[in-house]
Amino acid sequence: MAVTLEQLEAFVETVERGSFKQASYRLGKHTTTISGLVANLEAEMGLDLFVRKPRSLEITQYGKEIYQYAKSVIRENEHLAIKANSLLQGVPTKLSIAVDLCLTDDRWFKILSSIMTKYPTLELQVLNGDPMQVRSWVLTSQADIGFSLNTFHRHHELSVADGYRFRVISVASPSLGLKNKVVSAEELRGELQVGALFMKQLGQEETHNFSNRMLYSNNMQSTLALIKSSPTWGLLPEFLCYSALKNGDVEQFFLSPTETTRPNQWSTEVIWALGKPMNAAMELFLSEVTALADRE
Repeated sequence: MAVTLEQLEAFVETVERGSFKQASYRLGKHTTTISGLVANLEAEMGLDLFVRKPRSLEITQYGKEIYQYAKSVIRENEHLAIKANSLLQGVPTKLSIAVDLCLTDDRWFKILSSIMTKYPTLELQVLNGDPMQVRSWVLTSQADIGFSLNTFHRHHELSVADGYRFRVISVASPSLGLKNKVVSAEELRGELQVGALFMKQLGQEETHNFSNRMLYSNNMQSTLALIKSSPTWGLLPEFLCYSALKNGDVEQFFLSPTETTRPNQWSTEVIWALGKPMNAAMELFLSEVTALADRE
């Protein structure tokens, strides 16, 4: 069976436009050419795809079934053409990004959309984890580039670019009764704190742990959920806590008087293997992330 792409396009356009005449306008061909292409397609397949009436066409059941397959063939041909053109232009074919789960906000998804729009044939893979997992995936080449909370611990095999900054606040379960209070380290020592596991793994827990009783989490969203559901407290990005604070699920307090007017800040970072050549997709990702404004 020698079915041509031209025949399939004529058939699909006729189905979608409702007539040979309207399909001819869409494809820039004569009406007789379109009707001839469809007739040749029917002959090749041995199937009647339309019932031809004096003033209209009616698609047959065979036509309805063939239509979906014809659409798929045309779509795949378009993808093939785009792919071939991308290869000729040296456009990257694959990109693997590792991202800290707590940073996957609307701005993050817009960056992914921007990459996919610019490189429609790109095979994109996204890995979600905590900062240590992001680092590990980049170091082991499972990811080409990573985006995570700043670990403040530079690795000699990684290149680093600074990302946006954000506020970190102290939040507690309402059951602890700490709302808007300035609480000393001594007062907190007996309360259960949910700490960041990656800080412990990097040996930096002493700079963030205030309590004698610690519970560690590698997921900021899980940390927030724990604080909402149990008498605990922790340090979290303010942007993760907006809804919980508004709903009264958690309460903000302060570790020092200056924190009430000058909040603590943390930052994000983009990492990739030192010496790894950056393709155009990686460069686009880097430029988009580092252009993000600080979070209020």
